[in-house]
Amino acid sequence: MKGYLVIFVFIFLVSGCQHLHLSLPEKKPLLMVTHLKEQKLSFVDLNTFELVYSEAFPFEIHSLEMLARNQVALAGQLEEEVLVLDLNSGRTETLLELGQGITSMNYDQREQLLFITDAKHHRLHVYHLGKDEVVQSIQVENHPLQVSLDDGGNYIYVLSGGNPSITVINRLNYAVELTFPVLDMPTDLIFDGQYAWVTGHGHYTNWNESIKAYDPLSGENVREVKVGLMPIYFYDDSMGEEFFVLCHGSNEMYAIDRNTYEVTETVLVDDNPHYMSGNDQYLFVTSLDGNKLTVIDRNTYEVIAKTDMAAGPFGIAIGELEDE
Repeated sequence: MKGYLVIFVFIFLVSGCQHLHLSLPEKKPLLMVTHLKEQKLSFVDLNTFELVYSEAFPFEIHSLEMLARNQVALAGQLEEEVLVLDLNSGRTETLLELGQGITSMNYDQREQLLFITDAKHHRLHVYHLGKDEVVQSIQVENHPLQVSLDDGGNYIYVLSGGNPSITVINRLNYAVELTFPVLDMPTDLIFDGQYAWVTGHGHYTNWNESIKAYDPLSGENVREVKVGLMPIYFYDDSMGEEFFVLCHGSNEMYAIDRNTYEVTETVLVDDNPHYMSGNDQYLFVTSLDGNKLTVIDRNTYEVIAKTDMAAGPFGIAIGELEDE
């Protein structure tokens, strides 16, 4: 392992080059947290769950996506560039320039493709990391918010909020095959191999308290699972039999069995949860108004730590120690 981890972050701005130097304790796997109410990056020790370092950052990071074990892509809706931060060396470099309006990123490591939703131009951009170029730019419905991929490699699903809908795109030729309506004020989606699941606030006269599943071949709403008030975010990975939903109206995390679609656990977290991530041991939830990082044991669903954060903690990237 590295004996001492020193992070140098190089931020390139229009006015020139600024150097931000972060010196972090030795031999600690770190979790990085972005903030929306303060322009900061914070780092949490993954062994003790203590906040070990926090530093100013030039812009609010609204979207982030892991590209490799210790590389994370960062974007802000008002920024022109997508940056890549190396969580070992700390170096930051420009990945690509798309202009303002980026709302989400989703990376397919197998194909080296980064799928980027662009709310300003109403497009899905497909960027090939190996070729270092945008290989496709596809018109979708107004204000795309999120993108989800079919692991089978057949389709891409884009959720739009301006005209609440899902656009189904053929992965082979990037042709739009179907567009269908979804619930009011949608916020997130995942594809579970069978259904496209959508979260959202619902109409302001009748706030939503469920997640809805749509058949992506017909657009029909085929399932609904009752959860807490105003579900807004999904987390899904390959390390368990459940996927997870954050409800920011009731300050809860719900675990959903991916086979039966039944709620298996409910965990109370802090005010206004908006983002979560996980590893094989823990689930991590940030709360925008509670200013906390909640750590949940993945096996027992017990809350084992609550870490005080700077204002508006949001996105999470989990780093690993680099082998020598």
